[in-house]
Amino acid sequence: MAIFSDRKVFKKLLDNGMTVLVRPNHLIPKVSLQLWYNVGSKDEQSGQRGIAHLIEHMIFKGTKKLSESDINMIVNKLSGSCNAFTSYDYTGYLFDMPTHHWHEALPIMADCMRNCTFRQEFLNSEMKAVVQELKMYRDNYPSVLIESLISGIFPDHPYHFPIIGFKQDLWNLKRDPLQSFYQKHYIPNNATLVIVGDIEPDAAFAQANDNFKLIKPDLSYKKESFYHHLDLLTQSITLYRDVQQPMVMLAYVVPGARANLDYPMDVLSWILGSGKSSRLQKKLIDDLQLVTELDTFTYDLFDYGVFFIYFQPKKIDDIDMIIRVVNDELESLVTNGINTRELQRAIKKTHVEYLSVLESNQKQAYVIGQSYLATGNDQFLFTYLDYPTEQLNQVITSLVSTYLRPCLMHKGMILPIKEQDKDMWLVIQRESDAEDEKVLKQITRDVPVEQGSHVHTITTQQRKSFNFPRPHKIQLSNGLTVLYYHNPNIPTIDALLTFKAKSYYDPDNLQGLTNFMSGLLDEGTQHHPGNEFSQTLESLGMSLSCGAGYITLNMLSADLQRGLELLKELTTDASFDEDAIEKVRAQLISDIKDYWDNPSEFAIQLVREQVYKNHPYSKKAMGDVATVQKITRENLINAYKHSITPDQAILTIVGDLEAYDIKSLLEKTLGTWKGQPVPSIAFPALQKVNAQEIVYPINRDQIVLAFGGLSVARSNPEFDKILLFDQIFTGGVLGSMSSRLFQLREQSGLFYTIGGSLLHHADEQPGMIFIKTIVSLDRLEEAEQAILQTIDSATDHIEQHELEQAQYGLINSMVDNFESNASIAATFSLLERFKLPADYFDKRPEQLLKITPEQIKASVKNILNSNSLIRLKIGRM
Repeated sequence: MAIFSDRKVFKKLLDNGMTVLVRPNHLIPKVSLQLWYNVGSKDEQSGQRGIAHLIEHMIFKGTKKLSESDINMIVNKLSGSCNAFTSYDYTGYLFDMPTHHWHEALPIMADCMRNCTFRQEFLNSEMKAVVQELKMYRDNYPSVLIESLISGIFPDHPYHFPIIGFKQDLWNLKRDPLQSFYQKHYIPNNATLVIVGDIEPDAAFAQANDNFKLIKPDLSYKKESFYHHLDLLTQSITLYRDVQQPMVMLAYVVPGARANLDYPMDVLSWILGSGKSSRLQKKLIDDLQLVTELDTFTYDLFDYGVFFIYFQPKKIDDIDMIIRVVNDELESLVTNGINTRELQRAIKKTHVEYLSVLESNQKQAYVIGQSYLATGNDQFLFTYLDYPTEQLNQVITSLVSTYLRPCLMHKGMILPIKEQDKDMWLVIQRESDAEDEKVLKQITRDVPVEQGSHVHTITTQQRKSFNFPRPHKIQLSNGLTVLYYHNPNIPTIDALLTFKAKSYYDPDNLQGLTNFMSGLLDEGTQHHPGNEFSQTLESLGMSLSCGAGYITLNMLSADLQRGLELLKELTTDASFDEDAIEKVRAQLISDIKDYWDNPSEFAIQLVREQVYKNHPYSKKAMGDVATVQKITRENLINAYKHSITPDQAILTIVGDLEAYDIKSLLEKTLGTWKGQPVPSIAFPALQKVNAQEIVYPINRDQIVLAFGGLSVARSNPEFDKILLFDQIFTGGVLGSMSSRLFQLREQSGLFYTIGGSLLHHADEQPGMIFIKTIVSLDRLEEAEQAILQTIDSATDHIEQHELEQAQYGLINSMVDNFESNASIAATFSLLERFKLPADYFDKRPEQLLKITPEQIKASVKNILNSNSLIRLKIGRM
């Protein structure tokens, strides 16, 4: 596209064969570095399934120069973040750093390419964490279903084997096979370094060369090719689990990422099942009302791709009928082709969605790295949209007729387990637990976590100056407060409209009312009845999201006026048609069932109900099945009149606004919007939380263990002190792997993940302490006691260097609020809502740096101790 004519990815091939790709982006002073290795789980040998993923974990556990803790400590000291990912086809390591520290990631990446030590005692504790990850993954039922389908589809290809591997293989892996796999594949001529952000190409190439040039290539290295026999064959997999909401996935093998068909496959997805105006959503959700949720997406594996159609049926008995409708729609597409209107809608949606990638350094680096490894195209980021549209109809029709046939369709389902089978499922789980416990008891770690050493040689630098954006502020004649900011980075605009009335305004006996009403806003207006409203939106490539207390709208900059006109319709003329009400009611009931099928999600609601007992914050935003079933059209219209009003609402608009007289345009569109005043809630006093245990039984492989208590409000003078300690204790805004909680994970291997916040949902009223982990049943008591001990000793010592790293971590992360149009809009809206000054971010460093360890201890002791925390356990209790 012409808008990208001045943008490119710069490429350099180092003498040792390593490729370096650089994409300058100077919007904020941050840099994302990603080192991609062209090796994944498909390159593993029999008996070593999971070794690629295990090595990804062990890379962070020390080299000949770096101690076990050094990488995490260095990254935390430099106000950065790091992570890694393993796929069937590749492995990657990412570091997101402030501009003034970006170069410090390169020596770490280079050292980890050849010098990792894989010490057995460190491997032992990490092995336990990976087994916990495997067990945690088994409770993610959609992912398990996808993996099961892929495994069944590819019996003769390495995609057959799960990325995380088999626990029986992991149990037996020692240092030597890890070292052998690592030495073979982690070489410069099998690596691509991607750098995106506030850097110049020449400087980036020079730094990369300085750090990697001495690493020798393996010129004999060759990638193995893998074969898959195509056949007219269908597979059917059914998993029975303790769920309320069934789910179904239809899967088709399509050309892989190497075929360079990403664009037509993405357009096809929008035509078939993505968005309310897609064929299958209109047919199955709107017309026939057989499903409550439907989506389409592609797993673009390198050798072969898999196209999925996912849906949640209202009734299990309707599944076969739904599949027949899907097949009929696919046949109709092949026979009758794609009409111009739906093709243009899909093209627009594909374009706008892809533009959002250009707002994130990390997303851009990922797209560059993945596409380069798959196709060798270093300019994919800026050529993706150049696909010849005149060929699309024919190409897409050919893809559907060739690959999306009934005789090539694979089916996967997750269905509720029958009552008579629950005992058998428990027996299977207990036998698996006993195996794990027996084996893992023999894998011990007797040495403490190795403390940092090289970290003490790292010197922090002065942060780069940044002019924090400030919005223009106006008030329309109807009282609506408007903030707007011109950001020409990409040709899109984001609008965020927030309302004073949120879900806690719901009557006690009608919880979920505001959420229900919000879900109906785009189901038709007086001027655009039924699905005509969503068709109009999507034909322009717009994305709309309505929730309790907010509306967001993303659009191309050329369509701002039309977007505001549609927003006006939404806020003044929603129709609340009876058929739409019943359709959305069924979707909400399905969503509620799905929510309560996911312990990791509903844990926070159970804690909230206890912390905020008899307080509006305890209400269920979604409601429950009983309350949603009794909400009437009259209730919905009344909520609409009292909630969707300009009184105390804030509209924030950010994007390419150069062509507009904003005030005039807004007065012409939203200026005539009238509404009722919204009263403030007289919140009752919150009661002290006392220690108690809550057990919620549900059959899952692992136990969700959570802790909750009362914290402070956003305006409380102690907020910043607790915020700083949150960075130290839970990892905070950067998700630091040097946090106190993560160190507990490193030492014990008790759990794969642990985190939370000491200020969750801090708002007008006090927020919550919420800490959550996922642990196996046999280690539940040990994990509970270890976490409680860590909580109670939390403020025994706060080192000055810990505080400084927390302070600069928060200071250096402030620019993240201004990376995208949507994040800028949310930031401005928050500042306005809490009446924070225009120079808030300019003065914040000085305020944070004044805080002392003693002040933090005093503030945190008032809220964080085991005697004032609820303990929640969800699972096979």
